Amino acid sequence: MPYVAAALLIAGASSALVFGTIGQEDASGSATIDVARSAPQLSSTGRLAYWRQNPAGAFVLFAANLDGSLVRPLLTLAANSSRPLATRWTGDGQAVAFVSDAGISVIGLDGARLDIALPPAIRTTGFAILDQRWSPSGTKVAATVYRSTDGKSDVFLATRLRPQLAHVADLGNAFTADWLSDDEVLIESDRGIVGALHESGTLRKLVDPPAASPVIDGGRVYFLAGTTNTKAGGVGIYVQNPAVWSVAPDGSGVRREDRLGIGGDFKLDGRWPDGRYLLHAGQDSTQYLSGAAAQLKPLSEVQRSLRRVVLSADRRSAIGLGGTRLIRIDLSRGFSPAESAFSVLLDGVVAADVWVPRALAP
Repeated sequence: MPYVAAALLIAGASSALVFGTIGQEDASGSATIDVARSAPQLSSTGRLAYWRQNPAGAFVLFAANLDGSLVRPLLTLAANSSRPLATRWTGDGQAVAFVSDAGISVIGLDGARLDIALPPAIRTTGFAILDQRWSPSGTKVAATVYRSTDGKSDVFLATRLRPQLAHVADLGNAFTADWLSDDEVLIESDRGIVGALHESGTLRKLVDPPAASPVIDGGRVYFLAGTTNTKAGGVGIYVQNPAVWSVAPDGSGVRREDRLGIGGDFKLDGRWPDGRYLLHAGQDSTQYLSGAAAQLKPLSEVQRSLRRVVLSADRRSAIGLGGTRLIRIDLSRGFSPAESAFSVLLDGVVAADVWVPRALAP
C-alpha cells in the first residue's frame, strides 16, 4: 500500500506539471511577460536588444545588458509573422520598438505592448517605415517612411498618447536623424537642409550651407557640408567630397572641425573618442575611421561589415552591429584597437540595437 500511494502521488504531480505547462503555452505570451516582469533590473549604463529565430520559425525578441548578461525574452512573434525590422530602444531605455506590418510596436521591459499605426492610406500608396528614432523621454517617435518605386521618403511623428504616425511638414525627401530634445527631432533633407523639426510642423534650420548626415555628440551637432545626393534604397543622404562641421543645438557657434580631404560620397556615422570620425563611403558596408593625411582606414580588417558602432557610456568599449553579429570592441588599451580587440559577442541575431544613456556634455 505505501508503494501504491507513492505511485499515485507521483502520477498526480506529473499530471499537474503537464497541464500547468500546457496552460502556460496556451497563454499567448503570458509566460514571457511574467519572465520579463520578474527579471532583475538591467544595467542603467548600456543595454542590448536583438531577435533570434527559434526552431519553429518564430522570431523572439531578447533584451540584455551590454555585455550580454541578464538575457530575458520580451516577445515571441507567431511563426508566420513578417521579419521584424528597424529595432530601436526608446530614448529612456525602458522599451524596445520595432517595425511591424501595420506600423511600430513598442514592447516594455515589463512586457507591456503599445502599437503605433502608420495610416492605411499611406501604406496603400506604397510607403513603408524604414527607420524610427525615439525622444529622450521615450514618449515621442519620429519615423522615416520610404517608397521604393520612386525613392520618395518623408518624416512622420507620433506620441504614446496619440499612437498614429502623422505627416507634419513638407521637407522634400527627408530622413530622421536623432532627437535634439523632447520637442525637436533632427532631420536631413535632399534640399540640403539640416534642421530641427517640431511636432507642430515648424522647421528650424541649423545651418545655411547645404549639409547632411547629422549626428549628435557631446552636446553638439556634427554634420557633413558639401554637395548632397540621395542614394538608392532609402539609405539616407550622402555628401560629396565633404568637410566635417559642427553647430550648437540652438544654431550658434558654427565651426569647421575637419576638412577630411577625401573624394567620393560619404555619410557621417559618429565621432570616435579621440576626435576622429566614423564614416561610410557610398553604400560600402565597411565602417571607416578618418585619419591623418586625408586617409580612411577600416575600423577592422576582419570585421568589415559594421553598419553602426555604438560607444559605451565610459568610452572604454564599443558594440559594432554587423549583419547577424554583435561585435564587442575593447578600447581599454587605446582608441586604435588591434584586431585582437574585436570579438564576437553574439552571432545569429536579427535586427539588433544598442542603448546607452546620452551624454549631454563633452
